Amino acid sequence: MAYAERSSIITRREFVVPVDPSHGAAHSAVNDAWRKADRSYREAQQLAANEPLPDNAIAFWPGADEIVISYETEAAPVMQVDDVARLLGAYEHVTGRTSMPFDHLPPAQKQELHATARAVLDFLRPLTPAQPART
Repeated sequence: MAYAERSSIITRREFVVPVDPSHGAAHSAVNDAWRKADRSYREAQQLAANEPLPDNAIAFWPGADEIVISYETEAAPVMQVDDVARLLGAYEHVTGRTSMPFDHLPPAQKQELHATARAVLDFLRPLTPAQPART
């Protein structure tokens, strides 16, 4: 294989401090926002209070109207029931099993596809230690 394709979901948390054009931002507001960003980042990354942060963990973005203190976290994408139901509906339409695209199907058929999608997602969800293995 010459290449790989990946998907991920990036969540950006922002802590915004307003800037007064004539006086700037209050240092106490900037301090509070930085501390909240630090605590939030540590919680998201499960880091202890005494562990050092990576240099690029939290960013400081000064602007004319506001100062933005932010960080990003990354997670694997999560398939939604409706996305899978629409995919199943498209497959049935392309293969000739149904004569209509998903959006034009009667509610009963959509519900059936949603039930099948839930079953597919439940099957694909990794087992947690609390769940017994399926046999």
